[in-house]
Parts: sequence; C-alpha cells; structure tokens
Amino acid sequence: MVGASHRAWLSVLAGGLALVLVAWWLPGRWAAPTWTLTQLVALALATYALTRRDARHRSGWWVVLTSSGLGMASAALHIVPAADLSEWAWVIALATRYALFLVGLILLFGVRRAQPTEQNFLDAGIVAAGLAIVAWAFLIEPSLGERTPNSAEAGVAVSFAVLDLLMLSCVVRVVSAARSRTGSMYLLAAAGVTVLVADLFSITRLGSDGFDAFQPGGLIHVAWQVVGVLVAAAALHPSYGEGYRALDTDLPEDGLPRIRFVTFVLLALLAPVVPLIGLLTSGGLVSPDAVPALVGASVLTCLLLVLLVVRLGLFARLASRRADAMNVQSAALVVQSNALQQALEEQQSLQRELAHRAHHDPLTGLANRAVLAERLERLMLEPDRPPAGLLLVDLDGFKHVNDTLGHPVGDELLVRVAQRLHAAAGIVDTIARLGGDEFALLFVDVTPAACHRAAARVIESIREAYPLAGRQIYLAASGGLLVLGPERTDPAEALRDADLALYAAKEAGKNQVVQFCPAMLEARLQYAELAAGLRAALAGDALTVVYQPIVDLVSGQPVALEALLRWSTADGRQVPPSQFISVAEDVGLVVEVGAKVMRDACAHASRWHTRHAVAVSVNVSGRQLAAPGFAPDVLAMLREQDVPPEALIVEITETVLVGASSTTGQLAQQSLTQLREHGVRIAVDDFGTGYSSLSYLQRLPIDILKIDHTFTAALEAGGERGAMFVGAILGLGSSLGVPTVAEGVETPRQAALLRELGCQLAQGYHFAPPGQPDEVGDYLATPRRLRSGSITGSITGP
Repeated sequence: MVGASHRAWLSVLAGGLALVLVAWWLPGRWAAPTWTLTQLVALALATYALTRRDARHRSGWWVVLTSSGLGMASAALHIVPAADLSEWAWVIALATRYALFLVGLILLFGVRRAQPTEQNFLDAGIVAAGLAIVAWAFLIEPSLGERTPNSAEAGVAVSFAVLDLLMLSCVVRVVSAARSRTGSMYLLAAAGVTVLVADLFSITRLGSDGFDAFQPGGLIHVAWQVVGVLVAAAALHPSYGEGYRALDTDLPEDGLPRIRFVTFVLLALLAPVVPLIGLLTSGGLVSPDAVPALVGASVLTCLLLVLLVVRLGLFARLASRRADAMNVQSAALVVQSNALQQALEEQQSLQRELAHRAHHDPLTGLANRAVLAERLERLMLEPDRPPAGLLLVDLDGFKHVNDTLGHPVGDELLVRVAQRLHAAAGIVDTIARLGGDEFALLFVDVTPAACHRAAARVIESIREAYPLAGRQIYLAASGGLLVLGPERTDPAEALRDADLALYAAKEAGKNQVVQFCPAMLEARLQYAELAAGLRAALAGDALTVVYQPIVDLVSGQPVALEALLRWSTADGRQVPPSQFISVAEDVGLVVEVGAKVMRDACAHASRWHTRHAVAVSVNVSGRQLAAPGFAPDVLAMLREQDVPPEALIVEITETVLVGASSTTGQLAQQSLTQLREHGVRIAVDDFGTGYSSLSYLQRLPIDILKIDHTFTAALEAGGERGAMFVGAILGLGSSLGVPTVAEGVETPRQAALLRELGCQLAQGYHFAPPGQPDEVGDYLATPRRLRSGSITGSITGP
C-alpha cells in the first residue's frame, strides 16, 4: 500500500487544477507543454498508486487510466500546428477518450452491474430532460437563430449527447446510491460533471462556430485536462479501495433516497419555471395583465408536480419495504429449504443406517438371522437349486470368558471369531450371527463331502489361540450340519434341524460336528411331547407318589419308606421316572415337582412314623437344594404336619457332592447342613456310580449310603468281583459310621449274599414293590408273620 496521506491527493488536486487553469490563459506555445506535463505527472501518480495498492475490478481503473493517457497524448498534439491535422482528429480523439472513461466507470461498478438497468436509464433520462429544458431555452434555441448546423455537425452533437446521457447515468448512480458514496467515487463523479458541462457548452456552439469548439485550446479540452487531474486525485484518495468494494455489496437502499428525491423535485420544477422565465424576459411577448395568471398557473403546476413526486416517492418507499419484506421471506424460505434439504439428507442417511442395522449384526458386521432366513427361502424357491449345506456353530466356553474377563473382551473375541469364520469357510454364500455366541454358515453349490470338510475347517480354526487382554484365550466349538437336499422346502424347518444337530453335538461331548439325521427330530418331538405332558400333569395333579419299604436284612422289619414319583398318562401309559425327571430338570419344573413329593411325603410321614416308627425318604435334586429357602420350606412342612425331623430322610445324588465347590454346590451344602442341624438325615443315593471322592464324604453331612442296584445285580452272577465292590462300599460306610442300604434286591440269593457281607438294610421287589399310600398303610399294619418274606428290625441313625 502506498503511504499517501490525506494531504497527498488534495495537493495533487489543487496543484493540477491550478496548472490547468493557468495554462488556459497562457499563449498556445506555453499552454500545450504545461498541459502535457500536468497530464504526464497525474498519469504517473495514478499508475503508481494502482500498481501498489490492492484493488478489485482493477480493469476499470486501467481503462480510466488509458483514457487519461489518451488525454495526455491529445495535449501533446497541441504542439503540432493545427494546419497539419484534420479538424476531425480532435473530435475523434475526444470521443474515444470519452468512451474509454465511460467504460472504465461502468467496470468500476462491478461486472454484474456493467449493463445499465432500467432505473439507471430512467434516472438519467429525467435529469437529461430537465437540463435539456434549460439548455434549449437559454443556449440551443438562441444559437439556432444564428445558423443551422449541417449533417456532420448534427451527427457529432448526437454522438456526444449519447455519451453525455451515459455519463449522466453514471454520475447519478454515484451520487444517489449509498453504496457508491466514497471520496474516490465522488472525485470520478466530479470528473464526469466537468465533462458534461463542457460538452453542453461545446454542443451549443455548433450553431455559430461549427467544429471550433472541439479544436485545441477550447473549453472542452480544458475540461478534459481537469478530468485527468481528478482521476489522479481519485487514485490517490484513501478511500480508493473502499468505493468499488462497497459497490460489490448488496446494501439495502431506501425507496427514493433523499438526494435523488430533491433532484427530481428540482427537475420537475424546471418544466413550468423555465418557460415562465423565458416569457417574462422576452420583452413584450406577455402583457402585464397576464403575468399574475401565468405566475399563478406556474405555482399551482409546481405544487402539483411536487405532490406527484412526493406521491411517487411514497409508492417507491412502500414498494421498497415490501421488496425488503419479500427478501426477508425469501431468505427465510431459503433457510427453511436448506434446513429441509439437510433434514431429508439426514433422514435418508438414517434410513440407510437403519436398513443396514436391520440386516446386519452391529458388533461383527455379519448378516443377521433375518438375512439368513431370507436367503434360505430364496435358495429353496429355486426350481433347480444346486446342492447346499447349513452349518450352525456354537462356541463352547464363551460364557466363561465373559464371566472372567468381562464383556468388552468377549465382544472382541466374537469379532475375531467372525474373522476366522470368513477365512476358514472358503466359498460360502452367507455367514450370519444368530445371537450370543451362535453363528450360521450357508454353503451353496457344494457337495455334502465338501460341506463336511468346510465344517471341520471352521471348528478347527476356532480352536486356535486368541491373543487378547494380555493372555492366550482358547475356545472350542460345536457344529450342527444339515445337508440341504431337494426335499427341503421350509427354511424354518432347516434351521430347526440344524439346531437339533448342534444340540446333539453338545450332548455328545462338544468340540465336534454332528450331521442331522431324522432320529434326532423324532427324539426332540418326543421330548417336547413329554415336557408338555409333564406340565399338564403337574397342573392337573396327575402325578402320584408311591412308597417302597426299606427293611432290616437281619430282622426283616420295615424301617423306612422311599417316596417314588409316578406318572400315568391319560391313556393309562406309565412314564418311567428315568424319562420325565430329566425333562423336569431341563424345563425348570423339578423344583415344583420336588415340592409336591415333599408335601405328600410329609403328610404321610406324620401318620406312619407315629404308628409304625418308620421314616420317609425323599429324593431331592441339586437344583432344589440350591433354590432360595429350600431348607426353611422343608422345616415349615414338617411343622405343619407335626412330623419330627428324624422322620424325614433327604436323598441326594453324587453329582451334588461333586458340585460342592461351585456356587450352587455351596448353596446346596448350606441347605443340607441346616436340615441336618434340625435332625433331618441325609442319604447319598446311587452311591458308586458317580464321581464321589472320600474328601466329599468326609466334609459333607452324610448319614446313610445307598448302594446302587447295579452292584446288587452283580452279586447274582456269583463272581468274587461283584462281592468285592459291595464289600468295599460296606467297609467305607462302616468306617464313616453310617449305615448302608442295598437297592434293587430282587431275589432271595441277593438278600442272602448281602446279609453275609454285613449289609444292614435293603430295598427291592424281593421285599415289597412300590405301593400306593393305602397299600403301604395296610402293609405296615399287617403282622410280620403274614407278610411274604422275613421283615423285621428298625433303622438307626448316626
């Protein structure tokens, strides 16, 4: 930026104007060099300012400076004798400089405003018409009386008049538009006014002097020297960089600015005032008596014109305000439109995201169950579909990872497993996560043998170590494979059968792949039928409790009764406990079923213990023992039936002993300890068939051991091995100080051998089959000599 002060442009303006005016009064041989030097200095200063200062629309300034350069050249031509140049040379030079100056001004208004608008033309036309009245009345019309110009002179006058009209439009724009009111633009507007005034007087001289007004040394030449100085001052003015920047903004303007309004009022008054002045000064054209009438009519006309201009101004202001309001509404609509467009884009993005989430697992990115079902259905609808296979995979031990390392590590592990499924499956149509740690793989256009190989690869890849959480994590997986033959038409059935194969793989020991076979479905249907029937039987009180005596082998006396649950279906079919007890465990009914047996046993024990001094033994599952409030509930039942605790024996299996270190095992142990503290005795059922250890027998509250019937049956073979096993168990019980009960005694030989081995108690059909409560009551009431077999003795507690 040039460090021009506020005095610099003023100094150039004052000094330049002084030199131009002084040179006008000098002789011709001094005037031309002075003007040439003045224009040269002004042009150099303006060019220097333009090259060193920031500017937009710089092309407009360069065109204006080109016009000044042409003015300097025309000033230099003054040195050339007039006789050596055509009188048209001066006219063409002035017109060219005029045109260049106009083009530069138009470019300074901005490229998008380079073309004059209708408002520009209208404003310029109003001002031109008003000034034309004055020029015609006082300048042109009087000069026409002297000599009429020829066609060439008329053409020159018309050409300059057009240029004057454009110049007038630019000047009016600078003065009336708020966005253009800067010092630099005012100086350019002053240059334009100077040209207008000089042209006006020059054109009026055509009538008497021809082209003399355009010859060197005339008024119009002096005016253009002034223009050169004004252009230099405008380029040096501090507002040089502000004027055209303001022009490029869309500042709101009033409907009819004050300057423009005053200008229009003054121009409107010229129409009645100028003719009136002309008449009054014509010297006798109007009589004194008509003067008041003319003046009155002119005043009223002026008043009417002023009111019309005011009215038009009000209309313009109202229109401007409405336009502003519409602009505000338009801007609001644009904002709303943009907001709506953005909302639509966000909605579309959300819809795409929701569609992706609806068909993909958010954690692994795999397809979900819905996509798998859709692709299965599409595959099965193909008329000539290729061979295919469906593999369901469930991770073995994944719950342990979540419980020990946390769910974030578990989630990362699922992602790693999904990656391995992709790598190991080979050519696969779909890999889906069905939920939790279960996955599905759909193979298309592969043979059954290829499906088996791919399934084996998948299971093998999952077994490799996973480096996570600073350690090596190992997993196994079970797989259920279903070969999709042409007979398969139902996707739901396909998923069901693959799931049955997966269940079979887990039942068979996990960490393997099992292919579906129809027997699996038959077993599952029977299982489901059994579960539904068991629920109905429990709700309809169709489960009954029978009792089998436990006798003393020495005396033959019944000392206890084991409560056994029986289920007879509606069609009379007996369902063995070995079938429905495991179902009750699986479907969560074992606690309700056990509670029913316990209530019935306590109810009968209250009568039998009092009359016959026998106890009732009830089998209890590990899940019952771990249930909250089991021990208090049993003790409450005993109190309600007025049964002493020693009249109840709770039988548990060896699996309860094995699980004693787990959470549920600890709860079971607490329940057993609480019951034993109140006098309830504890028996271990089916001893010798499970995974018991001596440490469990030593730590847990055990009162009775029951030898499993398989060892009793082995005695019938007559070998020493069976007798050795039974003897070992009897010796263990004796060392622990607890009695033993041999189960499943079916023959007199078995009873005799047990008696010889020192077994105290026995139970089986040899003594009595399980019976209904009434039958058992009769059995207990029957004298010993009338019963079949020898039954005497009593059970002793520890």
